[in-house]
Amino acid sequence: MIKVDWAGLQPTDVLRVLGTYKNPTFPYVVGGEGIGRLEDGTRVYFGHSVPPEGAMSDYTLIPDEEIWPISEDVDAQQVIALALAGLGALVPLEEAQIVPGERVLILGATGPVGQIGTLAARELGAGVVVGAARSRERLERLKERGMIDELVVLGEGDDQKALSEHMGPRGYEVVLDPLFGAPAEAAMRCVAEGGRLMSIGTRAGRTMTLTLTELRRRHHHGVDTGELIRPPAERRAAFDRLLDYAARGKWQIDVAAYDIEDIEAAWTAQCGSPGAKIVMRVASDAR
Repeated sequence: MIKVDWAGLQPTDVLRVLGTYKNPTFPYVVGGEGIGRLEDGTRVYFGHSVPPEGAMSDYTLIPDEEIWPISEDVDAQQVIALALAGLGALVPLEEAQIVPGERVLILGATGPVGQIGTLAARELGAGVVVGAARSRERLERLKERGMIDELVVLGEGDDQKALSEHMGPRGYEVVLDPLFGAPAEAAMRCVAEGGRLMSIGTRAGRTMTLTLTELRRRHHHGVDTGELIRPPAERRAAFDRLLDYAARGKWQIDVAAYDIEDIEAAWTAQCGSPGAKIVMRVASDAR
């Protein structure tokens, strides 16, 4: 049992309630991840509460192997931002085996997964990091912060043409794709020979259509970073690497914090495109 201080809200929470992902049995407490304390006061991050318990509650139940102690000096909001979203960025990029100097494209760069992807790609050796998303304003802000070198605004016409203008002489060697659908289809046509497109989500669609010619000498990988595929020890090791990278590089991921009483506003934001990791203050004295 964990006394909850902070909880994280994520896209899969919305999908669960809609009945399109791991259908919950009602009554059901929303939220699977957060930060809290054990009975002895140890501060911990937890990623997968035991249904029907959830993170948006004073107390929740967590399997022992999903309880990961964290230090008192790390920022709770940043840890939650880096955890599940961070694994969704780091693991695919590590599996892509970035060669130092390669050009890396991050689709959905303004969201939590995308933001972490831009930073992780640089840490893993990317030479040029290109961010693509629908909001020019948010992309410009990432560029000003040094998180991306070049930007591509999607959804303003021909996405393939827009992406091709920044793909360099060979094309993108690695693409991190949390969107799938039309954006991934356009990106795959701009991948270099031998390049790797790593898909981890379907925010923009569940299918894409490509010819064999467009697939030849390019590689597409569907990557699952969840608890059903990857054992706790593997995920915790990746989590620890993320915390180390973040501390060394002074990473700051955009977060939007709400008090638990404002869950309706937070839920509405999560159903849209918040461009930040949504975190909920559950305990009034949480810091």
